[in-house]
Amino acid sequence: MKKKVVLSGGLDEMVSYCTAIYEVNKELDTENLIDIVSHSPIFENKSFATNILGTLQKTTVERTTRVFVKENVITLQLRYDILKVVDIELTEKDEEWIKKDIESLLKHFELLLEPFGDTDE
Repeated sequence: MKKKVVLSGGLDEMVSYCTAIYEVNKELDTENLIDIVSHSPIFENKSFATNILGTLQKTTVERTTRVFVKENVITLQLRYDILKVVDIELTEKDEEWIKKDIESLLKHFELLLEPFGDTDE
């Protein structure tokens, strides 16, 4: 399986993007893959409140997930909007949290693709 992942954006833009494109070796059940992602509790569109040191100070991050399939090419797109900052400045910890969430989602998505080709690049 071939894959290409691009991350962009960040704290300065108050939004982060991830596009992951996979080219699989075999034909896949498009409807099943889209159904899994759209109904999955892992990939659901969701808002997260990240507390800083257990205080009331927090950042709210909203994640949106979409998957597109055409023949043997699958595209996963993620968008993280930083919606609200209360009494704090954004830190690298906020950006690291988003990057770790992206890494985790990509691992789960690649697991779904394993039956369609090896995951080695």
